[in-house]
Amino acid sequence: MCGIAGYILNKPIQPSSEGLESLLQSIRKRGPDDEGICLIESAQNTHRFYRNDNTYQALASLPHIKASDGYVHDIALLQTRYAILDLSQKGHQPFISQDGSIIAIFNGEIYNYLELRKELEASGVSFCTQCDTEVLTEGYAQWKDELWGKMNGFWAVVLYDRHTHTLVLSRDRIGVAPLYYRETPEGLFFSSYIASLLDSNGRKANFNEDSIRGFLETGLKDIEYSTYYEGIKTLPAASVVHLSGPKRLVSDAKRHDFWSLPDTRLGERDLSFESAVKNFREIFFNAVDIRLRADVKLAFELSGGLDSSSVVAAAACLAKQKITTYTAKIKDANEEPYAHSILKKYDVDYRVIDKIEDQFIHDYISFTRLMEEPYDNPNAYTHHQMLRLMKEEGVKVVVTGAGGDEVLAGYEASFWPKAYEQWRQEGPLGFFRADWYEFCRRFKTPRSAFKTLKHYMMDPGRRISGFKKKGPKVLQSPGGGKALEYQNQYDSLTFDQQRRFHFNVALLPFYMRSSDHFTMGIPIEHRFPLLDYRIIEFCLRLPISYLFRNGWTKYILRKAMEPYLPSKIVWRRQKMGFQFPYSRYFKMHRNTFEPVLKAGYPDCDYQQMLTTDPIKLWRYLSTVIWRQNNEDL
Repeated sequence: MCGIAGYILNKPIQPSSEGLESLLQSIRKRGPDDEGICLIESAQNTHRFYRNDNTYQALASLPHIKASDGYVHDIALLQTRYAILDLSQKGHQPFISQDGSIIAIFNGEIYNYLELRKELEASGVSFCTQCDTEVLTEGYAQWKDELWGKMNGFWAVVLYDRHTHTLVLSRDRIGVAPLYYRETPEGLFFSSYIASLLDSNGRKANFNEDSIRGFLETGLKDIEYSTYYEGIKTLPAASVVHLSGPKRLVSDAKRHDFWSLPDTRLGERDLSFESAVKNFREIFFNAVDIRLRADVKLAFELSGGLDSSSVVAAAACLAKQKITTYTAKIKDANEEPYAHSILKKYDVDYRVIDKIEDQFIHDYISFTRLMEEPYDNPNAYTHHQMLRLMKEEGVKVVVTGAGGDEVLAGYEASFWPKAYEQWRQEGPLGFFRADWYEFCRRFKTPRSAFKTLKHYMMDPGRRISGFKKKGPKVLQSPGGGKALEYQNQYDSLTFDQQRRFHFNVALLPFYMRSSDHFTMGIPIEHRFPLLDYRIIEFCLRLPISYLFRNGWTKYILRKAMEPYLPSKIVWRRQKMGFQFPYSRYFKMHRNTFEPVLKAGYPDCDYQQMLTTDPIKLWRYLSTVIWRQNNEDL
C-alpha cells in the first residue's frame, strides 16, 4: 500500500512547490520509502517528472520540484511509496508505460500480477521490473477498462491516458483502498487521506452535520459515499470514472461499475454440498497463496478463532518456508490457548504479544487524529498497538482472517433471524431444517440449553421457532438523517438483501475505512484472503443450508478446514472475541471522559448513557474528540 494524491484543474497553472508539498505531507506516513511527482499539461499532451528530498537517490537526475522551471500544467499526480514488490527504484511512481501512453499512481496490491504478466507477455509485452505497477500500466495500455475485471487485489488507481487525453480513477471491488475526492470551482482534488482535502486552494471544508448525526444515532458510516466533511466523498468501490474535456468533476463524468455482488443463490440441486466444500477449499487456498507474494517480511494474525486459524493453516501448507504468527493475550478475553493448538498441526514461528499496555486513556486524542473521523470501537486502537509491535519486529505485511463473518453470514444475531424466515419458505424440507438448526443452536452450550429447557417447562407447546432473536434494534431519536433511513430498512430486508447491505452500507465499508487508517498510520499492509472476490461471489450464492447446519454457523468453512485444523478450533462451541469493555472502562475513567462529553453535548447525561447504551456513549465521545481536533474549521 502507498499514498496517492493530486488534482485535475479547469485551467492550467504554474507549479507551486508549497502546494504540492502540502499534498505530499498529508500522505507521507503511508509511503516512507520513496516519493514522486508528475505534472501534465493535457491540452498539449505533455508531461514532466520531478523529485523531492524524499525521492530515491538513484533518481537524482530528475529535476527537483523546488527548482521548477515554471512548467504550466493542469494535472498533478503524486505518490508516496511503501515498497512491497521489487524494492528497487524501478518501482518508482508515477509510473509510465513503455510506449509512453499511460502514466499511473497506484495504492494497493495486484495479487495475481504474475498471472496477468504471463498473459501480457504471451501477447508480446516485455517487462523491465518485477513489480505489479508495471503490470497495471501495461495492462491498461493493452486492455483498457477490461483490466479492472481481470485484477485480483485491492487498489486505488489514478492514471492518465495520453492517447485519449483522459484521467481515469478506479477503486477495488470492496473498497479496501481509500480514494477520497473533493469537487471545487477550480477542479477536482483527490487523495488517500481526507486531511489532504480539508483546505483545497484556500477553501476549507465544513463539517457534514447529517453524517455526524447519522453516526451518533446508528453507528453507520459511508452513507452514499459521504464523509464527515461537506463536499468530501469516497469514490464508490468497484467503479471507474473517466475525466476528459470539460468534464473534470466526478459528478459530471462518465462512471461505470465493473463488478457487482451476486443477487441470486443456488439450490442444493445446482451444487452438492460435497462439491461446494471442494470448490470453496480450492478457491480459499488459492486466495491465501497469492497473498503470500511479497519481497518483505510477512506475518499472520492468529486469534484462535476459525477464520484466522484457517488462513494460517492454508498458509502453512502452501508457504515455502516457516510462517510467523502473532497472537495477543488480552485480559478477560484470552484466546491464546486456542491459538496455541495450531502447533499440534503445524511448525510455525509462534509469537505471543502479552504486554499490550492500556494506553488508550493517554493516546485517544492522537489516535482520533490518525483515524481522521469518529469511530465506534476503541478496539481499533488495541489492534493498532498489536500491529505496531509487529512492525517493530520487521513485519511489513500482515495477513488476517477478517471478513469471514460477512462473507459466510457468521454474525448469528444479525443474519440468522432472516435466514430462518427465508429457509422455512423453501418447502417442507427447508421448514424442518430451519427449525432443527434453531433447536440445535439453543442446545449448543449449557447456558443456551438451560434457557431453552426453561421455555419448554414454562410453555411445553411453544415452538422452537418462537425463540428466534429479533434483528438489530434501531435507535429511535431525533436526527440521524439518511443513516437512520438506511438502518430502519434493515428489518424489512430479506436475508440475501441484508448480506449485501453489510457489503455496501454497514459492516464492510466501516471496517475497510477503519482498518486502512489504523494500519497505514504505522504503516503496515493488511491482506484479507476471505475477502477475495471469488470467495464473495461463491459464498453469496450458496444455499442457506451450506452456511447454517445443525446449530453451526459457517458450516462450509468448518467442513472445508476440518482436515487441516484441530477439532478444538473447528468445532469450538463459543468464541469470546476481543470485545472492548465499554461499561467498565468508561466507568473507571469517568473523570476524564465526562468533561469531554459535556464540552460537546452539555445536555447529555453521562451516567444515563453509560447505563443504557455505553457503545453510543463512546460514539458521542469520539465525535467530540474529533471535533476538538478540528475546531479551527
